[in-house]
Amino acid sequence: MSFQIRLWAVPALATAVVSFGCIEREGRPVNPCTNVTIGQAIQVTNVDKVDLLFMVDNSNSMAEEQASLTAEFPRLINILATGDFDQDGNNDGEDDFEPVVDLNVGVINSDMGVGGFTVPTCARADFGDDGILQTRGRTDIMGCMATYPNVLNFRPASGGDPAGFARDVACVATLGTGGCGFEQQLDAILKAVSPSAATTWTAAGFNPPRFFRDTFGHADGANNGFVRDDSVLAIIPLTDEEDCSALNPEIYNPSSATYGGTDLNLRCFAYPETLHPVSRYVDGLLQLRTRPGLLIYAPIVGIPVDLTPAAGARPDWDRLVSDNFDLRDDRMEERVDPSMPSRLVPSCNVPGRGIAFPPVRIVQVARGLEARGAGVTVQSICQDSFRGALGEVIRQIKSALGAACLPRRLNLEADGSVACDVVVVMPSGMGCGDLAGGTPKMEGGRAVFEGDRPVCVLAQQVPANRSPGAPAPTAPGWYYDTFTDDGRMNCETSPANPWQRIAFSAQPPSGAEVRLECFQSVQSGGTGPVTVGTFCDPSTGQTITDSPMPCSSGNLGGVSLGCDPNTRACGVPCASTADCRGSGLVGYVCDTRPLQSVNPDQFPGNTNPYNFCVNPTCG
Repeated sequence: MSFQIRLWAVPALATAVVSFGCIEREGRPVNPCTNVTIGQAIQVTNVDKVDLLFMVDNSNSMAEEQASLTAEFPRLINILATGDFDQDGNNDGEDDFEPVVDLNVGVINSDMGVGGFTVPTCARADFGDDGILQTRGRTDIMGCMATYPNVLNFRPASGGDPAGFARDVACVATLGTGGCGFEQQLDAILKAVSPSAATTWTAAGFNPPRFFRDTFGHADGANNGFVRDDSVLAIIPLTDEEDCSALNPEIYNPSSATYGGTDLNLRCFAYPETLHPVSRYVDGLLQLRTRPGLLIYAPIVGIPVDLTPAAGARPDWDRLVSDNFDLRDDRMEERVDPSMPSRLVPSCNVPGRGIAFPPVRIVQVARGLEARGAGVTVQSICQDSFRGALGEVIRQIKSALGAACLPRRLNLEADGSVACDVVVVMPSGMGCGDLAGGTPKMEGGRAVFEGDRPVCVLAQQVPANRSPGAPAPTAPGWYYDTFTDDGRMNCETSPANPWQRIAFSAQPPSGAEVRLECFQSVQSGGTGPVTVGTFCDPSTGQTITDSPMPCSSGNLGGVSLGCDPNTRACGVPCASTADCRGSGLVGYVCDTRPLQSVNPDQFPGNTNPYNFCVNPTCG
């Protein structure tokens, strides 16, 4: 279900030179003494597309791991297509979510060549497979074709078969074990999804990374169409080795005068200064999304099985990759194996599953991405089954889907609520009783329907605490989120820009249409001038925008604005109606009544004069 949420932005004042019809909460024209009007519609950014990239190591030790990965594809695809996380046949479970509307899947491998040098197992010495999406199928596997599109696309609403699509993905992802022994997992990923120039889906200031022989990424070339606007980009590296993406390809030269005294298998360990810095991949991947919450990085790598985080938990970065080796688990330290000096000590070794080695660089990228707001999990490749690993990938995707991020802040009322309704048009055959926290929308004493679909109003839950990182409300309904960690991850474009979203403590059912109708002003942007209707704090007179300024910094017809305590927005203060006419508010009057008469509920017993210009027909 794709949320069709819109904000109805309402000006606090309607000038006499523009005619506004007054609208009550049911949306019908009413007596003009209602000073609520519909001004404009603002499209909320909704996420219902996923671009899922598998980076599959195809070196000679990966047969069992590839089989374990592809065995879980049917369940993975079915859950994404239905949102039914617990696979019980309905979407009312605690972990269930709104299904993915449009899924892209691509597969690459870790073979990026070896700088043109002749190296055993590296047949394509210059570029290898170069991060280009794979199209070869496994004709030796029943049901597989010889070739496939480089971007495999699945749209559940089109009637496609999740099991058949999962089989197609498995046919491509079963790459075999004939790839280059110098794995460059991180460069393969970055080259696959990076464009050669800024696009509509890259972050501001995008700087295209460069690769071997001064080449650029393939996202707007050979892999064009895989990464899309406003999609969740989920990257899953599957490898039992450490990354060896080299800044200096001379390290791959078996006859190198500089590095030739070291066994080929240990070159990347022995000369870490020849490798690209980890920051290349943290910065490079983050700049591929307009906000960090649209990026998920979920490596299945050689961490010890007992260091795999519990379901829904964060990785223990100290034990995995702390720079303080007193904190880091001994198995995650890279050191030469004294019993086999041509390799490192394995980080995990499970009988029947093979061995894996410390993936320090790959995990450091994960730590860096999480610190910057991306969705991250790290899973062990040494597990008997990857069901739990892909379950954590699904959790990360679920967190990023359907985030109703708003482009501007809403005005908070004194009690912490916002003057908005979330209206849910239920699917045919369902009623408002099927919506937790929902009640029928009424007009003229009758429940509202759109065709045979009932229209419901979802209860607003007011957070008890809006401090950063505070918990979300749990009672069924929706809430205005400016504070949760989950909201920050999914909506923040940069730490300097305030974010906000509409979030749900009870998800509307699949097939519902959701609308946000606000009967107030949205805040003006922080970079523009203060105008009539800019939300303000009456106690300070400051506007509540991205960059607070006093209402008095704005003016209308040469008259400085003030913070109207009744509308909590910048307006025109006055001593007489002449002040209103002089500012250009022709037809407005100066309301000098005591505040207790203007709004007895908000200002009981307050005898101070109101002294703001108002529309007399709405006074």
